[in-house]
Amino acid sequence: MRMLLRLLAVWVVLSAGLARAQISVFQGSDGTSGTVVDLGNGFRTYSDSHGNRGTMIDFGSGFQTYQFTSPQGGSQSGTITTFGSPTPPSGITPAPILPFTPHSPVMPREQMAPDAPSAPSSTFGSPTFGSPGGGFRGR
Repeated sequence: MRMLLRLLAVWVVLSAGLARAQISVFQGSDGTSGTVVDLGNGFRTYSDSHGNRGTMIDFGSGFQTYQFTSPQGGSQSGTITTFGSPTPPSGITPAPILPFTPHSPVMPREQMAPDAPSAPSSTFGSPTFGSPGGGFRGR
């Protein structure tokens, strides 16, 4: 009778714990599917379709440990340390965006002055229209 009461007590405690547990289903890039059950207080259990099982414990401050076992009897354990991303600086002006031409020379080329236009010439040998003295003579 005592044994039955103990088993009943253990079952009640475990079922209450599993009722609060959060279950996440995942699929890995290799097609493996599995579940991660968050038991609270940083404890998680892991199982996948290949029969691998394990536990993960999150101690806070980015420090976690894990231990996995495979159906073939192999085990793997270790620690994971994660660092939070730095906060972006505030009050800093971004650098100006300058015009950028990828295939232009670094220094501009020196510009040459254009040639001065030459005086117009007539097909009849006279530089001006009208009298040989130049210009147009009116009355």
